[in-house]
Amino acid sequence: MAYVGWIIRLTALAVVAVQLLAARLPEQAAWGVWPYTALPGWVGGLAGLAAAALLVPPVNDRIAGGLQRLWAALPGKSHPRRWFAVTALAMAVPFWAMRIRHTRWGDSKFIIEALSYTGPDRPVWTVYNWQSPLTVLLHAKLWFLLNPSPGIGVGTLYALTSIAAGIGFVYVLFLLADALGRDRLEKVLIFGLVATTGSMELFFGYVENYTIMSLGVLLTLYLGVRCLLGRLGPVWPALALSAANAFHPSTVVVWPAVWYMTWRAAGMSKSRLRVWAELVIPPLLVFGALSALMISGGHGPASLFTDDRPGGADAVMFVPLFQATTEWQHYTMFSLAHGLDWANEHFLISPFGVLILIVTGCARLARRSSTVISPESQSTGQAERGITGFLSIAGLSYLLLTFVWNPDYGGRNDWDLFAPSAFVYTLFAAYLLARTIAREPAAQAGRRALSRVTPGLLAVSALHTAAWVYYNAVLH
Repeated sequence: MAYVGWIIRLTALAVVAVQLLAARLPEQAAWGVWPYTALPGWVGGLAGLAAAALLVPPVNDRIAGGLQRLWAALPGKSHPRRWFAVTALAMAVPFWAMRIRHTRWGDSKFIIEALSYTGPDRPVWTVYNWQSPLTVLLHAKLWFLLNPSPGIGVGTLYALTSIAAGIGFVYVLFLLADALGRDRLEKVLIFGLVATTGSMELFFGYVENYTIMSLGVLLTLYLGVRCLLGRLGPVWPALALSAANAFHPSTVVVWPAVWYMTWRAAGMSKSRLRVWAELVIPPLLVFGALSALMISGGHGPASLFTDDRPGGADAVMFVPLFQATTEWQHYTMFSLAHGLDWANEHFLISPFGVLILIVTGCARLARRSSTVISPESQSTGQAERGITGFLSIAGLSYLLLTFVWNPDYGGRNDWDLFAPSAFVYTLFAAYLLARTIAREPAAQAGRRALSRVTPGLLAVSALHTAAWVYYNAVLH
């Protein structure tokens, strides 16, 4: 469906236009694009025009040819995982060099102040906290261990674990793109679109509790894809997600996708009871171990319903339907203010994710065909359907959470609360885009259309995120 490529390219040009006009837009109403104004005017202008040029077919074809020659000259292509590991480790340099320099988003300032205190009357929740159990405990224990070291503070510890999680995230993303892509072009699209989301800011030394859990969610998706390809059992994705839950409970939103994955696996297994046991046992074991750990610190599961109840400061989990009743509620569910915040959030964390889902979804509805893309065998077709369902449930569940959950600090200040969702639904969007434009892996028209979309799309997305990272690196 080559026309989808044209729509995506026009969408990318529209994003460039919005970026170039950012300074003319009111900051409060367009905070999702406002970071672009941090770039010097001439830099932002030239970079935007250069990214837009990649969407023009002759320029795109010339650049693509150069990239193919560069790829052909690279050594060691027979050992891709070595390249994955080296590249992931190398990302530590930009992660640290461009790390965030302020604490004005989310709970960053509060976390540093609360965990830094080591007096005898230190509250138990600064070490044992059900709102992000293993994340808080890990940093508190590291702080106790390294506290005497000069220059090591809670903020530094969070920055280091943020970067370490980012290295792991990039490596797993390589593996996931390698598993999902049918050829090099699709792998580049899948990896590149996720790696250039604004949510990658979480790995630039970000002080919050959403970094390690993001790695856990991506690992769950990778293991889930491998399970659907018949390469391992459901126990491993279930274990990975259970561990992610222990780092941050918001990751429970991925369980419906894992249940679906298990249902698919059970349908292909001779022992359905064993398959379902592999789903159920890991979360029970992890929750039991976590409960024992928290009880040992005097902050057991009962705290989930008192001090550590979900919903933030006012214990209100969802955006109110008709009336805001506390200072921590900023709008009602279907108000313009809520819709504007939601749109800004997703433009900031993934400028193309939602748009691609809309375009490809409409294209598939218009085509009225199945999601199977010329399977070479019945088993291949089943795997294709399973992966599509798995990623769609995970991505759409996370998107729904971002719409209904109440951000205590408001959309802009609480941007990081919903940032991990972009990794999930953008992965699904990239996968769907590749399968929609290039239905047949060997069809020349589809491959050409995809090759003309990919470089420009990734360039615009990368420019958007680079401006966001730069904004946080220079803002004090």
